[in-house]
Amino acid sequence: MADVFTVGALALAAEGANAVGAVRITLFERDMEIELVRAARFERGFVMASVVEAAPMRVPYAAVRGLVRRGRALCLALDPQLATPHTRFTLAHFTLDPRDALARAYVARQRAALFVAAMPLLLGSLVAVAAPPSLVSGAVGRLSAAAVVAIVSWFVMRELFQAATWGGAASDRLSDAFERALCLRLGLEPTAPAPAANLPLLAEDPDPASPSRHTPPWMRPVFAVLAVAAFVVASVAFFRKYSAPPDPSERITIKEPAARISSVWSAAPVEAIVPPKPRLPRCVCPRPSSPLWNDGILALEVLFAARPDDGSGVVVPMPDKRNRPRYDFDVSVVNNASTPLPEVTVLLTFARRDEAGTRVGATDRGLYFAGPLLPGRAVKWHVVAPGTEMRVEPSVVGMLDADRAPASADAFFELSRARLRTVRMHAAKMLAYHRDKRVHDVLAALGPPKPGEERLLARIARVSRDVFACDIKSVEASFEVCLVNTTLKPARVAAVSPLGADDAVAGRHALDVEVPVHDGVRVRLSATMQPLPQEMDLELVK
Repeated sequence: MADVFTVGALALAAEGANAVGAVRITLFERDMEIELVRAARFERGFVMASVVEAAPMRVPYAAVRGLVRRGRALCLALDPQLATPHTRFTLAHFTLDPRDALARAYVARQRAALFVAAMPLLLGSLVAVAAPPSLVSGAVGRLSAAAVVAIVSWFVMRELFQAATWGGAASDRLSDAFERALCLRLGLEPTAPAPAANLPLLAEDPDPASPSRHTPPWMRPVFAVLAVAAFVVASVAFFRKYSAPPDPSERITIKEPAARISSVWSAAPVEAIVPPKPRLPRCVCPRPSSPLWNDGILALEVLFAARPDDGSGVVVPMPDKRNRPRYDFDVSVVNNASTPLPEVTVLLTFARRDEAGTRVGATDRGLYFAGPLLPGRAVKWHVVAPGTEMRVEPSVVGMLDADRAPASADAFFELSRARLRTVRMHAAKMLAYHRDKRVHDVLAALGPPKPGEERLLARIARVSRDVFACDIKSVEASFEVCLVNTTLKPARVAAVSPLGADDAVAGRHALDVEVPVHDGVRVRLSATMQPLPQEMDLELVK
């Protein structure tokens, strides 16, 4: 006796089918049993009749008149003389679950179909009500946006609904197993299943005489959306052109036609044509030109502080109790690179000069940090040594380059909370190098400059501006400079002032140049300076 094969499926409302609902099919040795679980008769164009809660019917295999595939659905046709009233089934969503699970699946499918029909209308209504005036204007714009959203969401939900109807890979395997088992009982040779296309369940049967046109399923929503978008654009253009009332100034009265016709033949008055200003060459710079970094940034910065709250960086020997010159200061090192340093060594050599000018009484102070010194971090020592002059030899020398990028702006912002003022000022300098807006907060926290700090803090404040000068070049008997605007509105530069070696103004050049948003222009100044200025101060039109 052959094995009994049982499977459950959903009968879909497809073309040619006359049953809809949940069914359970059992294949015995000589016949098969079709149990209708919450099934109803289906005819296209008519309302469904009563729903059958559970109605089994047993038919011989000779009653099978057709077993074909339509897309991913399996169509089963029975002889109307041997099986009644349901003889044609379009089966999908195969499962081994009990009848209650099949019934719940059928009810869930009906609810999903209602959801697919109602949700696009709800989304379209929500867009029409909640769309801001900056995106849509007027009733036509709101209705157009609502229509586009509703149509797109309907296409997407319909595709998801059809994909959920098939039941997934497990349903496909059960469908293939059911087809093979039924073919064996019918004495037929089962064929290998071909990859199924996602065909709509309610599509009409194609005409065999007409040539088939294979269109990918995903192209249909695209064409529909493009058509709706073109219709909306054309509608908006039509309404904006013909629905607005004409301007009163454009209305032609009875007295005006002759005057307008005569004006066509009269010569136009001669007007003074002002030639447009020549467009200046564009340029761009990552940061302004400044003595702070024109020669590069040291990989390891050595900073000195004569007292805890001194940021001038100048240390001088002071007489001790025996009236002998002696150094007493704090020294800090900062790792400006983006890679940690395994160890740091700084050798300080102190000496004094005798009456003949010879260095005598040399004293060394070796400073060592085992590391690692992380990027943007600092370490401090306190040094006391006799002498009148000092030489500094750090273990890491050289400038930052492409292989040794600077530490991040976040690391230097964290460094701005250091105890020593000279370290906090160095953090502000590096934030200005990164063009980080937090440099203004660090400068405000430092407060007014102390003696010896004025030049450094003034330079940091200048290079932190949103409009700056950079890429200063000497060209023949003049020099060129690039003006860069990093703000969100055009900036007009009224004048530029080159700064000398002591940051003193070395002249003023009047300009009237508008710098576009997030762009730069190159201007030429008819003046020569030797040496070439390393920094420019700009005056903006307020």
